[in-house]
Amino acid sequence: MSFTMETDIAVVGAGPAGLSAALAATNAGARVVVLDEYPEPGGQFYKQLPAEFSVPDRTKLDEDYTKGDAVLAAVKKAGVTISNETLVWGAFEAGVLSVTRRGEAGSVKVKKIIVASGAYERVIAFPGWDLPGVMTPGGAQTLVKNQQQLPGSRIVLAGSGPFLLPVAKTLLGAGANIAAIYEATRPREWARHALRLWGHWDRIAEGLRYRRTLADAGLSIQFGRIVVRAEGADAVERVVTMECDASGRTIAGTEQAESCDTLCVGYGFIPQVQLTRLLECEHRYDALRGGWVPKYGGDMQTSVPGVYVAGEVAGIGGAYTALTEGWVAGLSAARELGHKVRDTALMSAQRDRALRRQFGDLVNTVFAVKPGIFELIADDTLVCRCEEVSAGEIRAAAAAWGARAGAVKGVTRCGMGYCQGRICGSLLEELTARAAGCTRAEVGGLSVRPPLKPVRVGDLADLAE
Repeated sequence: MSFTMETDIAVVGAGPAGLSAALAATNAGARVVVLDEYPEPGGQFYKQLPAEFSVPDRTKLDEDYTKGDAVLAAVKKAGVTISNETLVWGAFEAGVLSVTRRGEAGSVKVKKIIVASGAYERVIAFPGWDLPGVMTPGGAQTLVKNQQQLPGSRIVLAGSGPFLLPVAKTLLGAGANIAAIYEATRPREWARHALRLWGHWDRIAEGLRYRRTLADAGLSIQFGRIVVRAEGADAVERVVTMECDASGRTIAGTEQAESCDTLCVGYGFIPQVQLTRLLECEHRYDALRGGWVPKYGGDMQTSVPGVYVAGEVAGIGGAYTALTEGWVAGLSAARELGHKVRDTALMSAQRDRALRRQFGDLVNTVFAVKPGIFELIADDTLVCRCEEVSAGEIRAAAAAWGARAGAVKGVTRCGMGYCQGRICGSLLEELTARAAGCTRAEVGGLSVRPPLKPVRVGDLADLAE
């Protein structure tokens, strides 16, 4: 069986950016359908408990679950259509998206597309990162928020960036035993950016609340330390860290070990641009905002007419930036369809977006990945776990075939596994650039082809109808 949907605007992704865009466009008079592959809307930031969990009184839930209630209620009241468990996997002609929904294949015919696909966590390989028990901070948070399950009994958080704080809060709220928190940067490295915090009082207050939560639990962050390896027989048993300098290079004589059965390591986020690449939008490499991002204008429209972006896919900037960008994209798309949108409303949203982007860029600057961390990736360290490709194989391929990510991918098969390069793709590009002595922009990004994620052969056959 197959189905066809028609709408004015399709919003891909039901996180803060997608929900905001859908609400803005619907309020302006457009017909909107939100396509999201998860069972419940909200994305990572507003992640909800599954419908199977009965919650008679939401006021008793932690703010992790209720902070998105106002947005979700407004979307519902506005009559936005949300198609959950709907995967957008292809785009073979203009204005048509190929999807699967709960085991059924279909097409969505649209006049405008707003891509709000979000981001995924940046991982950096190190010896032992493929041991059971090693995961990303977001993975641990999802286990707790979605299934009320702790990932382990003794947890270490490590990496860089403010995301470690809400993850720690979520874990503590679920009764986790956090053994240690390691942050690669140091407060003194932040000091020169202090004046740029002026005016962002709500975000400062939020950060202070997280720090109080850690202090109340008797936890302190160990700054200037990075993970150099994870050890264990059949699973992670201990994590070894070292102090690092401002460039991320380790300092001799500072090695220390911490026992654990779960290690959560993350270094920020990478924009999820597979769909915008498939839609043939132009992209540029922007290290400040996480990597490859689509080119877009003040109305959030990309180089492809009728295709807009909002949120992390447009460059890492945080949930509050995503909300404002979604609003801009929704209003802009609705106005292009002929709906009445006041100039003052759009200009106000654009000013709000600019302010939120300023703070996002500040966070990205302060917590930028230290280049020396990549020097710890030994030749025998696996980079692509799906295809079992080592760092040494990538470096050798770059030396033999030149500084093109696509060529190295083709020779080594790195990025051809189940995740399609979402985990290893950025590492492949970084290692290739370093081996060839060129920039990431010169290396280029990995190409994409449909399906963007695995679909069943039967789903493809259904489209013949």
